[in-house]
Amino acid sequence: MQKVLRFNFGVLSRPKLHIFDKGGKHTPSGIRATIHGGTSFSGIYMGGMLGNIGSELIFPHNHQYNYEDHVRELKTTSGPGQNWLLHDMNYDNKEMIEWTMKNSNVVVNLLGPRKHLKNRKDFEWINITVPKRIAEACAKNPGVIRLIHFSACGANPHAESLDLQTKYIGEQEVLNAFPNATIFRPSVMVGDNDDFAYHWQVQKRYFHNFNIVPDNCQAKRQPIFVQDVAQAMLNALKMPETIGQTYELGGPHVYTLLECYEMFHNIVQRPPKLAHIDKQLLLKIAQYIPNWKYFNIDYILKHGDDMVVQPGSKTIDDLCVRPLSLTQALQNIFWDIQARYGGSSELYER
Repeated sequence: MQKVLRFNFGVLSRPKLHIFDKGGKHTPSGIRATIHGGTSFSGIYMGGMLGNIGSELIFPHNHQYNYEDHVRELKTTSGPGQNWLLHDMNYDNKEMIEWTMKNSNVVVNLLGPRKHLKNRKDFEWINITVPKRIAEACAKNPGVIRLIHFSACGANPHAESLDLQTKYIGEQEVLNAFPNATIFRPSVMVGDNDDFAYHWQVQKRYFHNFNIVPDNCQAKRQPIFVQDVAQAMLNALKMPETIGQTYELGGPHVYTLLECYEMFHNIVQRPPKLAHIDKQLLLKIAQYIPNWKYFNIDYILKHGDDMVVQPGSKTIDDLCVRPLSLTQALQNIFWDIQARYGGSSELYER
């Protein structure tokens, strides 16, 4: 396993970030942010939080088409002429990475592995190599004051999941290259088109009303509303004491996966249907078929791991945010779940 040596050089001497957030989209906030991974589920929320106070935003992406929903929705995050979508992004080109943040004072890294990845080399590239290059570009640019790097709750060098293993190493590489970085480790995030509640919905659609599970669903989760994470990010930028710190972000309550499934089914008023299949059999199946976003090796490996805030960690409370509970957060996407499944006899046959 790859090891990372952490050198404590102290925080870099950089000017303080001054933020004005009392205006609207057309009132300059003082933030010029480059958001890597803006086309991810959480990208529009992070961009929207900064754009709503009048920040200038840059979204590098490598999607094939500029009219994809994941791309064009980013234009709504801030006022006209205040955001730029940089297509054909190449993270193998260090000069291009530096160019994307040439005039920025804030950099946010939301990049993570796509669900089709199966081997360690690919996970290392997106979770270690690219974040390190972004952090090195930030250190090289004296104008960059803050870097917010998103990892994941449960990141651990001994985790079974390659994603969680490499995310931990990536954190250390980022802090080595740019000690001013603030690390966020969110638990599962809930929101429109998320990878948790929406994941449950799509699985039921494709597996004849069943959810595929490799165990008894007793692993713990601490879901957090994505809008609360976005608010925590903005608060962290306002608080100089967050420089060089790591925060584990979770909601106010811990649930087992079974309790989460039951909660989802209560909303659509249907009984849970869980298809328990042996974990090793599922891993063999996933190894020989294309890794699908809603059924893949990493999903199977993570299913049995607890993803909760660890005792003694700095939390979202330290960022002056009182997060919504899962039931409250689901109300914010209730219309979406109901519209897709609530009244559909085709998807939920008794």
